[in-house]
Formats: sequence, C-alpha cells, structure tokens
Amino acid sequence: MLRLVLAVREADGDDKLPEETLDDLPRFRNAVADVLRHASLTGAGILRPRHRPRPVVLHKPQRSCRSCDCCGFRRTCEGCGNWNKQNHPIGTCTRCRRADVPLADGLCRACCLHIDQHGPAARAESWTQLWLGGDLAPRLAMRTGTLGYVAPHQKARARAVTRRPPPPPLSRHLLNPGQGVLFDVRRDWGCFAKRALDQLPSLTADAQTLLEDFRRHSAERGLDEQVNRIAARSLRILLAWLGMDAPIHEADIWSLPADRPGTSARHILAFLQQRGLAIPDPDREIDIHQRTIQQRLAELPAGIADELHAWVRVLRGEGRRQHRAMSFETIRKYLGYLAPVLTGWAGKVASLREITRDDVHAVLKQRPGQPGLDLATALRSLFQVLKQERLIFRDPTRSITMTAVVRLPIPIPTDRLRGLIDHADGPMAKLVVALVAIHGLGRNETTGLLLDDLDLQNGTLLVRRDLARHTVYLDDLTHTLAIAWLRERRRRWPRSTNRHLLLSQQTAVMDTPVSNMVMNEIFRPLGIGPSKLRQDRILDEAKHTADPVHLMRVFGISAATAMKYVYAAHPERRSTLPR
Repeated sequence: MLRLVLAVREADGDDKLPEETLDDLPRFRNAVADVLRHASLTGAGILRPRHRPRPVVLHKPQRSCRSCDCCGFRRTCEGCGNWNKQNHPIGTCTRCRRADVPLADGLCRACCLHIDQHGPAARAESWTQLWLGGDLAPRLAMRTGTLGYVAPHQKARARAVTRRPPPPPLSRHLLNPGQGVLFDVRRDWGCFAKRALDQLPSLTADAQTLLEDFRRHSAERGLDEQVNRIAARSLRILLAWLGMDAPIHEADIWSLPADRPGTSARHILAFLQQRGLAIPDPDREIDIHQRTIQQRLAELPAGIADELHAWVRVLRGEGRRQHRAMSFETIRKYLGYLAPVLTGWAGKVASLREITRDDVHAVLKQRPGQPGLDLATALRSLFQVLKQERLIFRDPTRSITMTAVVRLPIPIPTDRLRGLIDHADGPMAKLVVALVAIHGLGRNETTGLLLDDLDLQNGTLLVRRDLARHTVYLDDLTHTLAIAWLRERRRRWPRSTNRHLLLSQQTAVMDTPVSNMVMNEIFRPLGIGPSKLRQDRILDEAKHTADPVHLMRVFGISAATAMKYVYAAHPERRSTLPR
C-alpha cells in the first residue's frame, strides 16, 4: 500500500499527499498515514473508517422443480437430483403422464412420493399433491421391493451373491428308506474330522426344516446357548451326510468324533428319538453295569474269561441249580474286587482250576482289613459257582476264614452339621441336602424322585423302594425348599418334559434322572458325603427308638443293618460286645 501511495504522489507531482488520497486506500490506511507523517510526506491526521453503502442483493426468483413440481428455488430439487443419479430409465409416467422423467416401476418420483405418503390406494389416482421444496420437502423413504425400489446396499449385496461360488452339492450317501442292509457296519466319521463345516454337503429342504425345529426345541427347553449351538452343529453334520428320509442308527450318532471341538450326540439323540428318526442300538440297550462286565471280561485270556462268563450266568440265575438272580450292579462290584487278582493270575495260569489254596492265602494276606474281606467274599462266590458247575475239581477258598471287623456307625460332630443347608449352592442343592440330612433318603432314592411324587398341598413326598412305597411327611423347612426349587425349575426349564423332580442342564431335554456326578458336586463343597449324612440321620433316629422294625420301615434298610444301628445307639442291648 505504501508503494501505491508513493506512485500516486509522483504521478500527481504533490509534495505532500492529501487526506483524500489516503482515504481511498482499501486497507492499512492509518498505518500508511503514520509512516508518511514520520517522513513529513503528509499532513493528514487519524483517518476514520469509511461507511460504504451495502450492495443490494436481488432475491432469487421462486420456481418449481421441473420433475416433481415442488415449490422452491431450483429447477431440480435435491430429491429429484439424487433420483436422477440412480440410472432410472427415462420415459412417460404411467400414472401422471409426465414425459421424459426417470421412472421406477413405471412411476416418476412425484408419483412415488405421493403413493408413499397416501398409501397404495393412491396409485389409482392421476393427480399428485403439491409439495414445498428445500428443507421442508418430504423425503422418499421406501423399503426394498416397494414400487420396484432397490436400496444401493441391497444392490451391492446382490452383486456379491452373484460372485459367490455355487453351494456344494447334496451328499451321495443320503439314506434311502427303501434300500436294504447289505453289510451291517458302523460309519467312520474320521474322514471329515479335520475338515471345516462349510465344506459339508448342502442340506435338503426337509433337513433344513428339521434343523430349525431342533434349534427352537432346544431354546424352548432352556438349553444353554453354547450347548445348543454345539448340538445343532452335530445334527448339521448328520443331516448333511445322511439326510432325514430314513431313521439314523444310534451307533452312527454316538460314533461322531469326540475329539472334534463342537460335537455332541446326547441331545440330538433324544430329539430324533422323539420323532422316530433314530434306530436303537441293541448294544446300548443293555444295562450299563452289564456292559462294563462284558468289557472287563473281554480283557482276560480266553480260558479264564469263559469261566467268568459261566460265573456271571449262574449269579443271574441261569446255572444248573435254581438261584435267585443277582443284580448286575452287585456282580460288577464283585468283579471289581477280583480284577487285580485275576490280572495277576492270568500271567501265570491258563485256567482257574490251577489256582491253589496257597494262591488264595497269598492275595488275601496282601489286603488286610475291609478290602481283604471284600476280596474273600468275591473269591468264595467265584470258586463255589465254578465247583457247582463242575468247571474245577476243588474249591480253594473252602474253610478259609477271615476275622470280620464290624464298624459301627458313629455320629457326625454337631459343628459340622450346623448351617449345612445354608452352605449348599442353589435351590436344588439345598433341597437335596435337606432330604438326605432330615429325612434320611438314599442317593438312588433322591435321584429317582418323580415330579408327581411331590404333593405340596398335603406336604408329602412319595419314595419308591423297589416294590414298596414310603410316604415322607415334609417339615416346614423342606416344604419351603421344595417350593423354591420348583420355582427355579420352572424358570430355567419351563418346557421340560422330564418327569423327574431333580433336573440338570443335560437331563432337562431327556427323561433320565440326574447322574451321580451331579450328586457329588452338591456334597463336595460341604465336606460330607450323602452316605455319611444318611448314616448320621439313621443313627440319630435309633437313639430315640430301639425298634429295628421302625428303622426298616422309615429308611428302607435291611434287618441286619437296622440291628447294627440299634446296637450302635444302645450298646447295652447287645449280648456280646463287638470286637
């Protein structure tokens, strides 16, 4: 600015610049005036700001959009501008007859906006409502499929679908209900154990429906989300390879690789059995104890195994002489006592007829106390049966006696029982502890209780003991705990069809009682097992009554066991003191 002023001074030929010249500067007028005053080139004082008249701005003419006729200031409103960018075909609207406008499903944007605001019935009309433009203009917000509109993200998704690889074909191993069985062999799933689930064959329409039914079925019964996902994955594997046109063999379900993460067979087996889509496995219909006995006998040499098979048949009442059948559970216990001894003898002899009296003495001497008594009982049963069946010449256990140590039950200290129910975790655990500690129910009696056995109105509980039935009259505490557990059961598994009173996460979708593992988890934090707690309850009852018949009727124990509790509670009633 200073150079500009000096150039004007030279052009005008003035010694000092007038104030009017400095006032015409667009910027820095006072700063330039100070410099010139310091150089004695001007006599102007402080310059005042200029007040120039504001320029007149003409108003935009009002005009309507040439596409939708909305009132605004642009020839094409913002909405129609975006509509034109979507590459709609140009033509004549079939409703309002506007010509040379972008169309969607034969309609221009004005008609689409009118129908969107007034409903589908407005499509039969030929007029459109006049709208305001600018910020007050209504927006055309339509869902994909309405009036032929497709959202941009839906178009991108459709293009992505077209680029995807085709779905895998159906399995070539789908079961055919009309095909007979040529070779009865079980399937080996190890061929796909390392493959991803997305490499499985596609599902048929019926199989997909069944899979959705299973997910809904599991969710309605309160199955854990992770367990439901794992079980659905297992069913997906089965249906992808075998389909659902024919029932699936139970062995094929259980043969899913257990080492593969995310496979489960228990829940899908119960689901398929309810719909008649599972063929039972005869090997799994036998008693679990019987199956364990067969597995242990298969590990022994052929000669000893054949003799043990004969021993099992006799104990089951199938021998030369008529005997009362023994349960497989008891036989399994006997075999558990015999297993270490038989394993040692198997390396020395080929048949049990080679066992002598000295061999029996040697193994009994190594097991003093109660283990020796249990082993002696099992050995005596084994060799007596083999002698009866004429499989051995002499009984090596004959006339072998062992001193029996009678252990009388002792009471549990009061400080360990105090607050026991309060320390139990959860409503079911509190109810179980109360049934065992207060009413003396056994482990199997507790897990076998049915939902119909509980009568809250009359405050009774029916206990099933073989062929007998015993009614337990609930006290106030047990009655309250039973109500709390029923509420929790209803909240967690409202649609469970299991008829047992006690439920777990696994048995909620089946019809089996809770396992011994569940019972152990209840009593492990308490530090007292259910057997010890029940013994303490029976002993406490025996202290108040010396009637063994009363103990037998209330607790379902045998006469010998009842007398043992009576003698423990009242030693003076025993004719000879125990050793």
